[in-house]
Amino acid sequence: MSDKLSVSESLAASLRKDIEKGILMDGEKLPSCREMAIKLGINPNTVQKAYAMLEQKGYLEVLPQKGAFVKKSPMQLNAKPNEELAMQRVKLIKKSGISRAKLEEIINKIYGENND
Repeated sequence: MSDKLSVSESLAASLRKDIEKGILMDGEKLPSCREMAIKLGINPNTVQKAYAMLEQKGYLEVLPQKGAFVKKSPMQLNAKPNEELAMQRVKLIKKSGISRAKLEEIINKIYGENND
């Protein structure tokens, strides 16, 4: 068996990464199978297969006559909005014992701000 991904598997993996990175947001409508196929120069059945794979894994919800929509599941840890992810990390930093003043100092260094 070959290690190469099929076109539908490759498309599904690419869309999954975009969902996990937040490029495609929860509730966002994807292009129709036909539109996506034309855009990518592939068969609409290939797109339909990719959408079905993502739906099966909880990344998409496909509604007949309406389209495919991004659906983030609780198991997708990387799919959280940036602000929520930042909040979780700040809570961990607080639990680790770093003071607010020290955290602000670190943030200022990262953002290149010097309040001396």
